[in-house]
Amino acid sequence: MIATAHARSAPPDSAARPLRQRRSSRVLLLSVVLAIIGALLGAYAYRAAVSRDGVVGVAQPLAFGATVRISDLREVQLPSDTGLATVPWSEVDSVVGKLTSTDLRAGQVLTPDSVTGERLPAPGEAVVGLSVESGRAPSESLGPRDEVLVVTGGGRPPRRAVVVRSGDSDATGRRGIDVLVRQADAEELALASVDDRVAVVLVGRR
Repeated sequence: MIATAHARSAPPDSAARPLRQRRSSRVLLLSVVLAIIGALLGAYAYRAAVSRDGVVGVAQPLAFGATVRISDLREVQLPSDTGLATVPWSEVDSVVGKLTSTDLRAGQVLTPDSVTGERLPAPGEAVVGLSVESGRAPSESLGPRDEVLVVTGGGRPPRRAVVVRSGDSDATGRRGIDVLVRQADAEELALASVDDRVAVVLVGRR
């Protein structure tokens, strides 16, 4: 009886063996698919990490208001998808001939708002060169687009102006400062500078 029972139990075990084999095959296939997906994701991540784009960089210092020449620029390689606003090197011709809207340092990457097609002065404006004695302007350097008040004395109200560029002090401590003003104020400020009646007050940084 025991032998008969054992013989009868054998067929279910034999029938289960193909089922286990099919499960093993599915697990193996799933492992292979996951390995392939992992390899593809790894390759994509590697390519994203090493992929670089050529963008426009600054080859030499440029002052605010300078005309950009091709010799002032160079190609810089940056990783793709940096999130930075840049100008592709393939579009370098689009910035040549434009004016810098701020001081640019050698080695920095050019951004679209670093240059402008608008030339100074615009209609209704004028650029006046002031000669300022030591002690009549801030001791720290003035930068392009700094907002200043130009005081001429004599009971006249100060005139608002924007710095275009500021030179270094000479041996006597006098400094040249170019400012952008309303055209209506230009003559008064120029005459005040000639008469040495000018003081410059910094009121805002850009």
